[in-house]
Amino acid sequence: MKRCLLIAFIAIISLQLGAQGTLSIDGGITSNYLAHGRTLSNNQSCYQPGVYYTIEKGPTIMAWFSIPTDRYLSALDEYDIIVDHSVNLFDAEQNWNINVHGYVNYWFLPENHESDKQDYYQGMKYNAGIHLPVLVSENSGLKITTGYDFYYYHQLGRDMDIRAAGIHEFLIKFNKTYKKVSLEAKSVISNNRGAVSNAIDPGWGFFSQHLSCSVDLKVITLSSSVNYQRTLDALIPTGMDKNLMWFSFNVGKSFSL
Repeated sequence: MKRCLLIAFIAIISLQLGAQGTLSIDGGITSNYLAHGRTLSNNQSCYQPGVYYTIEKGPTIMAWFSIPTDRYLSALDEYDIIVDHSVNLFDAEQNWNINVHGYVNYWFLPENHESDKQDYYQGMKYNAGIHLPVLVSENSGLKITTGYDFYYYHQLGRDMDIRAAGIHEFLIKFNKTYKKVSLEAKSVISNNRGAVSNAIDPGWGFFSQHLSCSVDLKVITLSSSVNYQRTLDALIPTGMDKNLMWFSFNVGKSFSL
């Protein structure tokens, strides 16, 4: 599987050698690494660097990493290779649009294939979504987006008693720009129709709120966020993470190629 991904990655780069693109790098820290309602860091802080290459009118290819700051949890290190693409269906100059997007994500845990902290170490994750962004006011730069995303993931390699899962998420978010500052407030409601382990029943859901701010300093971009997740009581099975709050801080830099 790794060989197939490498061949696909090289093929995409080869086809786009003549195209202009943007290379971005960033690095930051999060107080807890969560994905779709579950902590993947044992409620510990993580460093999360990334490298992103965006092809003009094409996909973004990225390498992303999550590394717990507590090195006793090195078995929870995660490496990801992601190919992401997003398309607006209509003219960008109008005040509303329809955005369709998706990605393919290969992830693996490099250090420990037999961890007692995680009983799986590699897999695939897929996303497909549709969003409706509407620019409410050009003067204020206020934009409202509603949308739906579907996620599907499954294990790779050995049979480790993990079944595939499908996740449905609905969101509403507000974006406002003021000179060099961008603010975002987002609410997400999610329902998981599968599970990462046969010990956990399908059907859990959660409601989360996210506030983030980014500042473009030309030389670098600084961003931070505060996030809160509330598990829906009627859908809590054994093993589901309860209410959680986490924070993040990130520094990024982009280069035109």
